[in-house]
Amino acid sequence: MSTWTDPQGRFSLVLPEGWLLDESDPLVALTSPEGDFALWFGISQETDAAEAVSQAWGAVGEAAPAPQAVSAAPARPGFDAATAFSYPPDGETVRKAIVETRDGRLHVTLIRGALAALDRRGAQINIAATGFRPADDDSTDLAGITPDPLDAADFAALEAYVADNLAGFDVPGAVVAVVQGGDVTMVQGFGVRAKGGIEPVTPDTRLMIGSVGKTMTTLMMARLVEDGRLDWDQPVRELLPEFAVADPALSETITVRNLVCGCSGVPRRDMEFLFNAADLDAEAVIGSLSGFEFFTGFGEAFQYSNQLVATGGWAAAAAAGADWGVLDAGYAEVLEERLWAPLDMTRSTLDFAQVLADGNFAAPHAPHGTGERRMLPVEAEQMLLPVAPAGAHWSTGADMARYLQALLAAGTGTDGIVSPASFATLTTPQVPVSATMSYGLGWFVEDWRGQRLIHHGGNTIGFTSDLAYLPEADAGIVILTNAGRANDFAKAVRHRFLERLFDLPEAHHAGALLARTEAERRGEELAAATPVDAATVQSATGRYHSDVLGEVELRSEGDRLIFDIGEMASEVRVDPVGPARWIIWSGPFFTSPLVFDPEARTLTFGEGAARYVFEAQR
Repeated sequence: MSTWTDPQGRFSLVLPEGWLLDESDPLVALTSPEGDFALWFGISQETDAAEAVSQAWGAVGEAAPAPQAVSAAPARPGFDAATAFSYPPDGETVRKAIVETRDGRLHVTLIRGALAALDRRGAQINIAATGFRPADDDSTDLAGITPDPLDAADFAALEAYVADNLAGFDVPGAVVAVVQGGDVTMVQGFGVRAKGGIEPVTPDTRLMIGSVGKTMTTLMMARLVEDGRLDWDQPVRELLPEFAVADPALSETITVRNLVCGCSGVPRRDMEFLFNAADLDAEAVIGSLSGFEFFTGFGEAFQYSNQLVATGGWAAAAAAGADWGVLDAGYAEVLEERLWAPLDMTRSTLDFAQVLADGNFAAPHAPHGTGERRMLPVEAEQMLLPVAPAGAHWSTGADMARYLQALLAAGTGTDGIVSPASFATLTTPQVPVSATMSYGLGWFVEDWRGQRLIHHGGNTIGFTSDLAYLPEADAGIVILTNAGRANDFAKAVRHRFLERLFDLPEAHHAGALLARTEAERRGEELAAATPVDAATVQSATGRYHSDVLGEVELRSEGDRLIFDIGEMASEVRVDPVGPARWIIWSGPFFTSPLVFDPEARTLTFGEGAARYVFEAQR
């Protein structure tokens, strides 16, 4: 990445690698290497955001599209306010506009391009959008500042904040743990394990942690590296001879590091294990990689692949002695031996049967078209087991507090679970994600107001988690919830903790409320989705087959059309925004688009790079 400064000294941009800068027009343009995606930036003389956006679209040669929605958005540091303009789908083209205010000046960003390009270069688009900064940015700089210990008033404020916001964010239950100065200074449960129930979430209640489990996988790998059993730069094929991707040359050279760096260029392909979860194990998932192609070169753009990270965990299991055919069990064993047992994390597990037998676990709750989350059976989360090292872990607030203690000890150079050198390897940026954040080996590494903030979130079907810590400040927080897609809540709690830690004003909550308001608006929109008409239901019902995702069924239940993949069934309704298509109205694929072609007798699920076509079985 490099930085460009406006010759007039009004703003600066961060340029993603390989993108073309054009400053010849009224707006400065950044265009992707393929030319299929562009962002424009400039300062408007208008005082009205809508008029500023309309003029900006005209300046780039487009009639101003009618926005689908105009809403207040969280203001980024350096800006006073923000307004987002979203537009309905236009074939394969996506558009967005943002107006950010700084001392009365309107900073305009236009975004337009191919949906496939958004999948391919989403991180670079994020770098460009977040790298647009006002020249007189005076955001608070906390570099080099060591915070005072949190006191009773701080913890009371944090506890009240969590308790007060559970219902507002539709989160049934949560547990929060705080570590500072090597000590667990807070670990407390809030709310209930299941909607409508009375059993409380406690520090010992098991919840799924989703992709926070990736950090456990890479930390376990680091321990094996220290023991000489594994090397970050050894070819994967030395450990897993059956490993292959679509490119034969890359199959030979991809290293263990490449599997967990987020920098390989492999796009996210979650549907390929979710749709076939009941029939997949570690060896089958590794075999499926032979069809994986790379969108970009190594290190060019951040891409998130659960299958690659999972393969990193299985490669580590092989390095520790697990044979082909028992890699899943081998991973669970080495994770217990190298991480959970040494840290006394006795209630962390990958075993669903153990969780169900224990009783003290939280139920998952997933978004629904009615606008509120609904409880799912715990068994629904077993769809994640095919990529277990990437995020099928269960843990508790108490266990995660011990884990956070170990991370902070490693980061501060004291007696940690790994050496300071290994910790540095895990948290060294490998590929940029935004203008201020990169991905390491299983960790996001962010420059937050001059402090190094290391973190990772986790999402399953019905759980959301967040773990974040500042090594130089020797403090961190864990948030676990039994609500799917509750990132706004988790991040709001994280930022409230950071504000209390550094005695900052309660500024982030306003942005969290705006995000919640926008989610509620979208929820109201989805709640208006109508059932598929009876005639179409009759013509569409039947079984469909995809060479990649296998067989699914469209069936009717009364006047409802049901999309059934075997592992999970969800209702389908007409998309209120794009009536030419349907949306999944409930379950794990909530809001995913579905298009039925009665002439071709095909069913298209998803969009962009994650688009799959099913043909009717006659």
